[in-house]
Amino acid sequence: MRIGIWKPQYDTMSVKIYTDNIVLYLKKEAHELFFFGKDDLIPDVDVIWDPTCTGARYPNRKILQTDIPWIVTLHGAANLSMPLKYTFGTSFINKLKGFFINARRRLMWKFYKHEVTHVVTVSNFAKEEIIQELNLKANQISVIYHGYDDNLFFRQSGAKDYLFHVSVYQPIKNIDNMIAAYQQIQDENKLPFVIVCPNYKNEISDKKIQLITTFVDSKQIAKYMKGAYAFVFPSFRESFGMPLLEAMACGVPVITSNTSACSEITKDAALLVNPVSINEIQVAIQSLMNNKTLHDELSKKSLEKAATFSWEKSGFLHTEIFKRYAKQYFLNSTFSLNKHILLIYY
Repeated sequence: MRIGIWKPQYDTMSVKIYTDNIVLYLKKEAHELFFFGKDDLIPDVDVIWDPTCTGARYPNRKILQTDIPWIVTLHGAANLSMPLKYTFGTSFINKLKGFFINARRRLMWKFYKHEVTHVVTVSNFAKEEIIQELNLKANQISVIYHGYDDNLFFRQSGAKDYLFHVSVYQPIKNIDNMIAAYQQIQDENKLPFVIVCPNYKNEISDKKIQLITTFVDSKQIAKYMKGAYAFVFPSFRESFGMPLLEAMACGVPVITSNTSACSEITKDAALLVNPVSINEIQVAIQSLMNNKTLHDELSKKSLEKAATFSWEKSGFLHTEIFKRYAKQYFLNSTFSLNKHILLIYY
C-alpha cells in the first residue's frame, strides 16, 4: 500500500512518539511511505494520513485538492472543551488569543468534517469530546489506543524510594495542586518527590522536592520511572496520558484523575482522585506510602493492564483503517473509469 503522510509538525512529545511508532510499524510491514508538506505536490498514493491534529487543529487546505482518502488523527479537542485559562494561560492577552483561535477552529471544522474521510482518536473520552465540540458523527471516528516502548519501560527490581511525576508544563497538568497536596503531608519521613516538568516557572523551596525544568530524554524518564515508588499524575484533562501507560508498564502504582481519559486508561489499576481537591490528592499519596499491601496490589494490576496495550496492536489497527479506505478509493476509481469508457464507447 502506498501511504502519503503529512509531514509531522510536533506540538508535543507524545504526538512525536505516536507518529514515530506507527511509521515504524508501516515500514516493517513494507508499505511505501511518502512524506509531503504544504510546499510539495500531493503524491500518487492510495491513502493520506495526517497524524498531528492536536488541540482541534484542522487539516491543511491541500485536502481540497484531491479525492484521495484523507485520514486524520485528532488528539482530542481540549482547546475547545476546557476553560481558556487551562489551555492558553491566565493572562487576558493569552485568553483573548485563545478565544479567536478556538472560534476559527470551530468554523473551519464545520467545513472540513465533510472533507476528511475518517478520524482516528486516542480514547473513547476523546471521541465523545470531538463529537460534542465539533459535531462529527460517531461512525466517522475510530478509537485506537497508544502503545509503549517495552524496551525502555519495564519492571525493574531494586529500591523504590521516591514519588515521580513527568509532564511538559501547562496549567491543565495541575502541577500546583499536586505540589500543594504533597506539601500538606506533615511527615518528616515522607518519600521525596522527583518532578520533571520543563517550562514550569514557580520556585519551590521544599527540600524534599527535586524539580527538573529542563528537557529530559526518554531513556532518563524510563530510568526515573523504574525507580519510583508511585507515579502521581492528577491532570485536569488528558486525551490519553501516555506517562500513565509507561508507569503501569514499569509496575509503578499510579495516582491519577477520575476525569477525562485518565480513568479510562488505568481502570482499577490506579487510585483515582478529584484533580480539583488538594485533600484527595494528599490522602491518595499518603495511602500509598503507608499501605504496602495496597501498593503491591496496584503494582500487579498495573502490569496486567499495561500488557493490553502495544504499538504492534495500534499499528495493525491503523493499517486496517488505511486498507479499508484505500480499497474503497480503488473501487470507486475503477467504477468511475469503467463508466467513462462505456460513455465514450456508446
